[in-house]
Amino acid sequence: MSSSSGPPAQPYATNYTYIYEYSRGLNGVDVPLDNLITQTICASLGLVAVTVFLSRVLEICNAYIRHISCLSASRRQQHFWSLEGYSVWPKIKKHIIHSPLFRKRHHREFQLSSAINMGVLPSRLHAILLVLYLASQVAYCSILDYAVNEKAALVAELRGRAGTLAVLNMIPLFLFAGRNNLLIWLLGVSFDTYNLFHRWLGRIVVLEAVVHTIAWFVNASAEQSFAAAIDRIRNTPFFTYGALATVAMIFLIIHSPSPIRHAFYETFLHLHQLAAVLALVGVYFHLRLDALPQSPWIYLILGIWIFERTMRWILRFHLNVSLRNGTTVVVVKALPGEACRVTFHLPRRVHVKPGSHVYAFIPTVAWWMSHPFSVAWVDPSSCVTPPSHPIAALKGTVDPYEIFAYTPSCLEKQDPFLHNVSHISSSNIPTPTKPQKTSISLVMAARSGMTRKLYAKAWACPNHTLRTFGFVEGPYNSGNCAMGSYGTAILFSGGAGITHHLLHVRDLLVRADDGCVATQRIYLIWSVRSIEALNWIREWMDQILQLPNRRQILTIKLFVSKPKMQIKSPSENVQMFAGRCNPSVVLDEALPKRIGATVVSVCGPGAFADEVRVATRDNIDKGMSVDFVEEAFSW
Repeated sequence: MSSSSGPPAQPYATNYTYIYEYSRGLNGVDVPLDNLITQTICASLGLVAVTVFLSRVLEICNAYIRHISCLSASRRQQHFWSLEGYSVWPKIKKHIIHSPLFRKRHHREFQLSSAINMGVLPSRLHAILLVLYLASQVAYCSILDYAVNEKAALVAELRGRAGTLAVLNMIPLFLFAGRNNLLIWLLGVSFDTYNLFHRWLGRIVVLEAVVHTIAWFVNASAEQSFAAAIDRIRNTPFFTYGALATVAMIFLIIHSPSPIRHAFYETFLHLHQLAAVLALVGVYFHLRLDALPQSPWIYLILGIWIFERTMRWILRFHLNVSLRNGTTVVVVKALPGEACRVTFHLPRRVHVKPGSHVYAFIPTVAWWMSHPFSVAWVDPSSCVTPPSHPIAALKGTVDPYEIFAYTPSCLEKQDPFLHNVSHISSSNIPTPTKPQKTSISLVMAARSGMTRKLYAKAWACPNHTLRTFGFVEGPYNSGNCAMGSYGTAILFSGGAGITHHLLHVRDLLVRADDGCVATQRIYLIWSVRSIEALNWIREWMDQILQLPNRRQILTIKLFVSKPKMQIKSPSENVQMFAGRCNPSVVLDEALPKRIGATVVSVCGPGAFADEVRVATRDNIDKGMSVDFVEEAFSW
């Protein structure tokens, strides 16, 4: 139904006297068409969600069948899964799903200086979805009744359309911003992807709000004057709150560009949250005062925001506060290579999945500021991998839930990680008592802001160790890759990105010894600048190198780009190389020796991750079953 046919729509708020025909109320606004467009957008987003969900279900089913069929399979028996059975699917993965937007740049930042960058590019799949959605918003705003005789009525229709779309897009905008977004678990899409869509939806909402405001100004100024329109904003609450929302949104887009966001992240985050609250308050009262048809949507937006914030506090309280055991204690150890090992000794026992990340709060360094970090290590190990039999813990400390006996003959004394290893006899194994509390360890490379302050403060303490208070939020697991269903896992790590893969390696080795995973070959590739970085994870790698069957399954390759001494490989299973890692060379060597299906995972600096992506894509369409997984925190 067009706005030019039939009597003009009646205002929803009858207690107001409207002296201006097209600058307040619904006169000229095509409400039926707005409703139709709203339903179309909701149906389109629902269709995308259902498609992703069904794809996720198929992926889980395929991984489960592969996992079960390969549990006790030999290399020959896993050969079926090492080959891609279809010719179209590898091309889709190579050219759409895992493809960067152009040649190879995806997560590599556009560096303007040592402290300023211009962000990253979306992948090709993300770019297609964003372009289609942006084009649809432009199209919906362009579907107007151009045959209407009055220009003011046409402008009023545009005002109503842009305002409707702005409020509608605020629903996914707030949903995608949450760490506790249920769609992450339901659809298996990472928070990093939702964060990308959140940024672009924010830009769309701001543009539509500006169009809505400009359209109102055009009619309001034409009906009297520009000064009269300003006076209505000052004296009429309906327009005052609308202006508040628009100004807050404009501020959001002005202070959110990547250079500002990265250079002043702590300040940005506080201002961003304050402006978002002001925008939400402005929209709420703007809709309520005239009882506009979009009013129910604001309650959904408020519900999403309140639920997400409440869940954050519940998770923080649950992990870090215990009436019996007190609160979380934080131990920060400053390490060579400008990094800190930060251990949160939680007051309770929690389960942590491999590949999880947490948000760390250390108020003594950064008041109320949280930053995401991959969980590098968890003690006891049964908090990550539930044991099938008692296993003795290593290095003189024992987890009563995991006890395994080993002899010194299983150790490689020349491995660069092994040192001060003592034999554990059965007399060292205590009787299992109450469940041990969980300790979560992170590695924070000292860059700028909070991590640099923390490193300096810990380095100044005796033994370079700082004991303080703090807490973590999580753990969150954005990667839903069934790592144990692959016969071969090739894990690329750059710098502190090694933390994402350590628990994966320990979990796979322990479960492989129990016969619970299909994994028979693991390659851990770590690229660092200096040999000092080995100290970041030395004690954890000691424990990994002492696990049974490690020699048969795990191969470690260390690449030191700036060595200060001669590099020599200590063994066949632990190899060290001077120079930068070339992912193509590593894959060319590893893939011919693969067992079953292969997963290539990467976590590290953007440039390094892009190189691994390119090398993996070059092998995807060669008939091999190769999947690619990337862990990233872009903000």
